Amino acid sequence: MSSEASSPAGTRRPALRAILGGIVPAIGELRHRDAILFGVAAINVTLFGAFTAGIVLDPTTVNGEPAWLKPAKFAASIALVNATLGWLGIHLSIEEEFRRRTSMIIGGGFLIEIVLIGGQALRGVGSHFNRSTTLDGTIGVIMGVTIVVVTCSIAALAVRARRTEFDVHPAFATGILLGIGLFVVGAFEGGVMIAIQSRTVDAAGQTVPFVGWHVVGGFRLAHFVGLHALQVLPLAGYFAARGHHSDTIVHPHRAVVLVASGYGLLLAGSFVLGVAPLVV
Repeated sequence: MSSEASSPAGTRRPALRAILGGIVPAIGELRHRDAILFGVAAINVTLFGAFTAGIVLDPTTVNGEPAWLKPAKFAASIALVNATLGWLGIHLSIEEEFRRRTSMIIGGGFLIEIVLIGGQALRGVGSHFNRSTTLDGTIGVIMGVTIVVVTCSIAALAVRARRTEFDVHPAFATGILLGIGLFVVGAFEGGVMIAIQSRTVDAAGQTVPFVGWHVVGGFRLAHFVGLHALQVLPLAGYFAARGHHSDTIVHPHRAVVLVASGYGLLLAGSFVLGVAPLVV
């Protein structure tokens, strides 16, 4: 055995090649499935890198946080949402022209959103919950309207697709539809945050580890749970379908509905805890 093969670096190289060998084809497949949403995801991945560098290089803070932290988080989130929709969209049995138009609306809306968030960070001011000036208030309104249009467009995909047969296992199809549905709910919970004009409502007590979000009186947890239904429930449907094919899951549709019900309860519970101080 050569010294290179027995060294830690030598053993890491095949693993790295295997990872890249899986990622590169997946990127190409995503581009093939939806070039528009792929492009928006790629732009936001690039912006995430730039914003992360800004966190390190720019000492400016907004509301006690690095000015570029929020743009970085939104760029990562937008990249994930667009990549997920681009990957799943091919399974939605809808007209190609309708899918393309909807992708343009969704992608364009998300680009407007990240440009405004990044622009506010460049100015050293908050992008959300900021009505300090006419300009800040106008930007907030544009962002609010844009995200409503984007969310309604994503909901329209599920509504349109529900009328036709999917080209995948019914359990996977159910996971996709339920994932989009709870994603829409989570997105509109962000609208509740903006309407109340606060991330928290008299928040106190227990917080989520690592991120520090308040469980009671905070909306960030519910918003996060809702948005990531777009990944969790389609994955549940996919694995339920695979389990059915391998005879390890007898009732795959029931399994997906069970997972979605639990996830929906988690979403509802986190939202109730968020608004609890308003009704107590």
